[in-house]
Amino acid sequence: MKRYALGLVLGLIAVSATAQDAVEKVKQSAPPVQTAEQAAGLQLPDGVITEQNPLKLSLLARSGVRPALFRPSDNMPDIVNEDLLRGMTETAKAPNKVSQFIGYVPRLKVLPCAKGCEGKDYDRAVQAFVKGFRGDAKYIQERGEMIVQVRWFNVRPFLQRHLPYGADLFGVSFMLEGKVVSLGKKSGVGVAIDARDMARDIGARLGMELLYTMGVGARSTILSADITPGEGFGGKVMSTGAAIDGMLGVEDVRSRIEPATEANANLLPAIDGIKPNEIAPIAQMYYLNSWLF
Repeated sequence: MKRYALGLVLGLIAVSATAQDAVEKVKQSAPPVQTAEQAAGLQLPDGVITEQNPLKLSLLARSGVRPALFRPSDNMPDIVNEDLLRGMTETAKAPNKVSQFIGYVPRLKVLPCAKGCEGKDYDRAVQAFVKGFRGDAKYIQERGEMIVQVRWFNVRPFLQRHLPYGADLFGVSFMLEGKVVSLGKKSGVGVAIDARDMARDIGARLGMELLYTMGVGARSTILSADITPGEGFGGKVMSTGAAIDGMLGVEDVRSRIEPATEANANLLPAIDGIKPNEIAPIAQMYYLNSWLF
C-alpha cells in the first residue's frame, strides 16, 4: 500500500511538472528574434533592447523582419490592441476595420528651418503635416514626443506657379537609429500643388510607418529601404531627374539618410533613444531609392 501511495505521489509530481512545462512553453511560444548585431556576436549598447511583448515577438518571427533597437520610453510608437496584434500574427494581415483604440504615437514638436519657415503658408503646412501624422484621433492617442525639423519649405508666388521654373517644396528631418532621416516632396515644375497637401502626405506616411513598424517592434522600413546611391536603373533615373530639376531652379529634396553631426543635436532625444552614430554608423549620405519615401 505504501509503495502504491508513493507511486501515486511520484506520478502526480510528474504530471504537475509536465503541466508546468506546458505553461512555460505557452509563455515562450514566440521564437527568439535576434538582431543582426546579436547574430554577429556583438553586444548592444547599454540600455538598448528589442521588443519583449510575446505577441509582437511572434509577429516578428513570422515575418522575418529585423526587430527595432530602442531604449524604452514613452516616445516610442506602440500598438497595444491585442486583437489587432493577434490578427497580424495569425494572418500576416491587419483587419480591414478596427473599431477601438489601437495605440500610441509621439506628439510632434516641429522646429522651423533656418530661413523662410514663416508666414501663413508655412503655419498651414505645419498644421497639415501634424494632422496627417496624427491620423484618426479616435483610434490613436499621443504619448511622449518626437522632434522633427522642417528642412525644405517653399511656396511660389501665384504668377511664378505658371512658369516652367521652380517648385513648391516641403520636407522634414528627424533622428532614427542614430542617423538623420529626411523625407521630402516637391511639386512638378510649372505644376501647382498646395504645400499643405504635400505636408499632409509626408505626415501621414511617417505616422503610418512608425505606428505599424516600430509600433509592433520592427525596424523601420525607412532604414531597411534600398539606400545604395546611384546604382541600377532607378538610381540613374532619380539622378537624371534631379539634374534636370536643378537646371530649372528646383532644390534636391529627395528623401535620404545622413550621418549625424553636432549640428543635429536639436533633433535629440530621438524617439528610439539611440544616440548619434551609436549603432551601425554611416560615413556618407544615401538617397532612399524607394517608391514609398
